[in-house]
Amino acid sequence: MTPYSLASLTVALGIRTGFKVSLINPPPGFVHRLNPLPEGVEFLVTARSNLDLVLFFATSRRELVERLPAIARTVNEAGGVWVCWASPVHLQSALSEETVRQVALDFGLVDNKVCYIDSVWTGLRLVRRGRPRPDKPERRARAPIAEA
Repeated sequence: MTPYSLASLTVALGIRTGFKVSLINPPPGFVHRLNPLPEGVEFLVTARSNLDLVLFFATSRRELVERLPAIARTVNEAGGVWVCWASPVHLQSALSEETVRQVALDFGLVDNKVCYIDSVWTGLRLVRRGRPRPDKPERRARAPIAEA
């Protein structure tokens, strides 16, 4: 059982209502695994700015180093980039959590979440270092307890 098996993949990845999302090099059938999507989610192919979330499936360190800076620039201040890599057992790859983390730090990005997407792919969510955090919604007041 994976840590996120109780939550849908969409919830685990943080895809929310109205998000603008870009998928780069997704494995076959990945988009179907995101269903059902929250209302108003848009998948954009050629967006160059103001994305809420990018899922980048990288297959080599070289690809990661070459593409991550441009990908990070497409994300808005509160957004994130999921860098996903395949397990070395399933795909010949030099990528690992530590490699992704180090490359990200070199570009001013930090990780704040990991997701085991499936038995092959793992993702690390990257955000800008020191980015402003969205305000948390206020807690609802509890209903008064009726005395008997």
